[in-house]
Amino acid sequence: MKVLQIGPKSIHVEKYVSAISKKGLACYLTSEEVCDFSGIELEKTISFRSLNPLKLLSSYGDLKRFVKAVSPDIIHIHQVNRMAYFATKIASRMNIPVVTTAWGSDVLVVPNKNGFFKFLVTKTLRRSHVITADSKDMIAKMQLLEPNQNKYHLVQYGIDPIQAIEKEEIIFSNRLHEVNYRLPEIIHYFNDFKASNPTWKLVIAGTGSLTNELKKLVNQLELNKDVLFVGWLNAGQNAEFYSKSSIYVSIPESDGTSVSVLEAMSAGCIPVVPNIEVSKEWVKDGVNGVIESQDKNPFSEAIKIDPIACSKINHEIITKSATRDACVSEFYKLYKKLDRNG
Repeated sequence: MKVLQIGPKSIHVEKYVSAISKKGLACYLTSEEVCDFSGIELEKTISFRSLNPLKLLSSYGDLKRFVKAVSPDIIHIHQVNRMAYFATKIASRMNIPVVTTAWGSDVLVVPNKNGFFKFLVTKTLRRSHVITADSKDMIAKMQLLEPNQNKYHLVQYGIDPIQAIEKEEIIFSNRLHEVNYRLPEIIHYFNDFKASNPTWKLVIAGTGSLTNELKKLVNQLELNKDVLFVGWLNAGQNAEFYSKSSIYVSIPESDGTSVSVLEAMSAGCIPVVPNIEVSKEWVKDGVNGVIESQDKNPFSEAIKIDPIACSKINHEIITKSATRDACVSEFYKLYKKLDRNG
């Protein structure tokens, strides 16, 4: 079976493609950046980021020619965006089954920006044969745009569980430095928490358009010795921080099920998550994590939780619902059902 994977340069896509290719599939890739993922037979870099109609038309032609050259049995789209719109248009004309995996803000936020984006997302969903998401909340939102309930499947990308080591007084954050992820709020929470917990550290990984502003904020609050910016981490470096951190924080405005949160839970971190519907699918406030509230410091609430009991609960949750092998097998079953030659 030949599967054309279409998605961004992302560690989540990379790990998924590497795992699914081990099922004996021939995987090809189209992305807007050079990816060089393992498990890929051939990749093609095509950008749809331009607002120039002529450039978009040229990119559409490049994608169409690549799809024809590969002649995939299935196209799997990761993230609902402009490339997804054009890919589903090509697939529908070539009668190729499409699996579309929504990521979060692509279906929770983008369609609300204006009518044009709503049209792109809706059309992409309607052309897709199977739509997967990692939270019930995302599926409910997508059904407002494409009500065909038979298309939807609740499936995670899955994670490789991380072994905890002796925990240190570290709060770890590794989401992108963009507005959605609310890093300034995390820093302010830490500043208040630090007043009565002076030995703790906040480690901020990742990069983004707000990185310099975040560093300026830390400097203004005189937290330079206590807040560490460690930049972009590879999988092994991320795992090391998960393993030794006591608390993991991710409080975006909108999100699907965060792979990073699941990895942190597997490593025995106490998760601090936002008060959005998807958080409640994984975390019971005060039991196996903290759901952010307006009147309490979430880090102060987190250290009240029994870390051993929390770790045990989260280990059971991850083992049952979020290991990579189990999740990739679910995707493989969806591929087999759609494969016209299978």
